[in-house]
Amino acid sequence: MNQAAKIVSDSLLGLDFKNVEIGGIVYTIKPPIIKIICRAIRHFSTIEMKGENIVEAIKQIPEVTDGLLNGLSCFICGNEDMAKVLENGTFEEVKDALEVCFSMMDVSAFLCVSSMKNVSMLAARLKQ
Repeated sequence: MNQAAKIVSDSLLGLDFKNVEIGGIVYTIKPPIIKIICRAIRHFSTIEMKGENIVEAIKQIPEVTDGLLNGLSCFICGNEDMAKVLENGTFEEVKDALEVCFSMMDVSAFLCVSSMKNVSMLAARLKQ
């Protein structure tokens, strides 16, 4: 089965989630929608990060910051409400959870949707 079909079928069946443990509590993370990604990015933008990619940049941060916790909270519940609870986790747990979040934003899903939109536009065009 090709990757696009697997992404779509997993999403329809509700199998597109991952669990992470932070501070002794297990949280379920589902692939974020663009609105949630934007909320998280707003918080991550307050952190000084350097690196070739986001995972490398997170490894360079010496401690858990409010920006990291607020961004991670957005990925878990859609807003910043869980940031205080996430403070109970270690830096490694937070870092690992963020890596899981970023891994769920697979570019192939965006490419698949873009391709489907292009095909639908071709099908919907009136012949001239």
